[in-house]
Amino acid sequence: MSEKKTEAIVIKGNESEAIVGELHSCSFSSTERMVRAGKLLGIAWLLALITAFIPIAHFFLVPLFLIAGPVMAFMKYKAETVLEKAHGVCPECSKTVDIILDPADKLPKRTYCPDCNKPLQLLYHNSPSKS
Repeated sequence: MSEKKTEAIVIKGNESEAIVGELHSCSFSSTERMVRAGKLLGIAWLLALITAFIPIAHFFLVPLFLIAGPVMAFMKYKAETVLEKAHGVCPECSKTVDIILDPADKLPKRTYCPDCNKPLQLLYHNSPSKS
């Protein structure tokens, strides 16, 4: 079963001091990663089968799905941990924010506050900062 994790991160603004926040992530076992990759591969190959009946477009859609399926499934299998969101207080506007992260995101990450739209940087809590 997937394991939800919460760890401390630093939310840093350009014009203010850094604030400690939380990073929510999900880790998958080898079996779960295989199932997720298998589902993605099955969907891609099903799309290849469906697009085989579309005139003219099948010349590039079928090979696209047949090649992209294993590539995307391999990338999905390699993803052991997926970042979900960062939660904390914006150092610029002092409001509580939830920053939704893309599963492919890695820290350190530059983003913007959803409320005040000022730039923020998300860092691991013990990472050295550049001054």
